[in-house]
Amino acid sequence: MYNQLYPLFRVCFPNYPVTETVFNRQLRPDLAQIISRFDGDQLIGYSLIHQNSISLLCVDPHYRNQGIGSHLLKLSEEMIAQTGAQSIVLGRSSHYLFQGVPADEPSAQRFFEHRGYSAQWVSANMALQTAEYDPVRFPIPPAPRGLQFRIATEEDRPSVLQAVADVHENWVRYYKSCTDPIILAILDGKIVGFEIVEADGGIFGNAECKVGAFGCVGVIQSARERGIGRQMVARAIEWLKSQGCDTIHLRYVELVDWYGRLGFRIVGQQWMEEKEISANRPASNAE
Repeated sequence: MYNQLYPLFRVCFPNYPVTETVFNRQLRPDLAQIISRFDGDQLIGYSLIHQNSISLLCVDPHYRNQGIGSHLLKLSEEMIAQTGAQSIVLGRSSHYLFQGVPADEPSAQRFFEHRGYSAQWVSANMALQTAEYDPVRFPIPPAPRGLQFRIATEEDRPSVLQAVADVHENWVRYYKSCTDPIILAILDGKIVGFEIVEADGGIFGNAECKVGAFGCVGVIQSARERGIGRQMVARAIEWLKSQGCDTIHLRYVELVDWYGRLGFRIVGQQWMEEKEISANRPASNAE
């Protein structure tokens, strides 16, 4: 079955080019619970589950409108409900391709909303072509005097985690497990900013294009409103360009206008849908 997961994804989501290597790296089907549906030996639908997330639900277009998607969703909800989870999320989890339901798939959005899911916010995917980045065209505030940048070392870990906790407690787990380079902003000998950079971190793209990414960009509270954040983004762009990246992708973007001022443009949006699990009845009964 595993060798049929990626081909079916490509059939179901032709507008989201991704290599098989990235598909397996991001979704880790070997670690997931998978509910599948076959027509003979042919895989025609599946749901891929990590913790309380339905990370991916695919149904072959030729087999849609036959109740297969509804059945896969029902079984997925029952499986997650049995774990004691309080809610079910779509996409976002420890392993994902889509952080939510693609907004350019309105039928998918309606499918989940009719089954009790709702989105409190919309997350954007943004991209920048490194060849088009021009610091003159997209000016940023001057850096505070003495601001320096460098790659974090293992000795920096305690200080980095302390700085991350000051900005966003939920990010600490990402920095604890991070194996990618971390760019630090140092001012007066203190870590005031941080960001994770991934030379091969882009998800959507073909094998001929090297796609990088960066994320979890933070500036400690006492150092904000001094232009450090945009200086850090500019440094990430320069670093990824030096690594041969043709494109830079961002996910989970809320500050769309802020990144837009640096040349990034929206290339996709995700409805961050989820559903509460009732304590009194199985989640699958909510149709």
